[in-house]
Amino acid sequence: MKYLIFLIIIFFGMVASAQQQIKFEQFFINDVIYNPAISGSKSFNPLVIQSRQQWVGFDDAPFSTSISYHQSIYNNTALGINMNIEKSYPSSQANLNLNYAYHIPLNSNNTFISFGIGPKIMFYSLNFSNEDLPSLNDPAFNENTHSEFLVDISTGVYLYSERFSLGFSSLNILQSSFNGEIFTNSLNEGVNTSFGDNKEVRHYYINGSYKFNVINNDWEFEPSILISKAEAQITTFRIAPRIIFLKDHWAFLSICNNGSAACGVGFKANNLYFGYSYGQQFNGEITNYNFGSHELTLTFKLFSYNQNQKNSFWY
Repeated sequence: MKYLIFLIIIFFGMVASAQQQIKFEQFFINDVIYNPAISGSKSFNPLVIQSRQQWVGFDDAPFSTSISYHQSIYNNTALGINMNIEKSYPSSQANLNLNYAYHIPLNSNNTFISFGIGPKIMFYSLNFSNEDLPSLNDPAFNENTHSEFLVDISTGVYLYSERFSLGFSSLNILQSSFNGEIFTNSLNEGVNTSFGDNKEVRHYYINGSYKFNVINNDWEFEPSILISKAEAQITTFRIAPRIIFLKDHWAFLSICNNGSAACGVGFKANNLYFGYSYGQQFNGEITNYNFGSHELTLTFKLFSYNQNQKNSFWY
């Protein structure tokens, strides 16, 4: 089982020379990790903890965690921070993002446009020293480890009101890359071998949503969309229609053009929001070797004394 994971990660992830951005099915909740301009756009200060266990049934399958917090401060400015951690055996990565956003009111109907920027520090690690790795008759895969710190920056713009939102962002603008060779081929003395330049590929995102009142304002229907594009990767479209009851309970379906789909539910308890989803991949060889993916989201609704806090389109 580990052998299959090893091959998938190495020959598809690294040959493509693209470090992946973390993807969540409940992207409409922790949306600030895709666009720094979203910082400070809520009517409260959200502290979001989101975890995703992918490919249940695989040993050491990919596991992702994101923790984010942002708030409006004063004079239409906002700050935010989020940390993303992903482990995909035999690699792991951790990103720390610091966001700044400036919000400009466009009219008296609580419509705003915001501009955001977010520098970040990234840590990547590849570890081929684990004795459980398959033997490839090359000590480089059995002994070599590589880790490196990188820096990059992201920008975004965000148009929103109480009912709708539309944003565009670009992540990893500097496209930082590993400078050194990851492997040394021991079978050919003096010849270095690496899987591409392993640059941090620039990602583009478009996110949006619109909330409709359905029945006496008790029921609401909110479709959300996340479009992403990166070098050497297909454009992905992820749409998630959500039904909301009394602003405290919801159910959603998430569909992506890469052959994956998920469904989930959520509810509010005091100032805590809980969300859960189950997803499955319906194409590719990986479908036959796992029992789907689980995702859990906790959102703590913290309030601010700032009188200029924006109106939320979320809840």
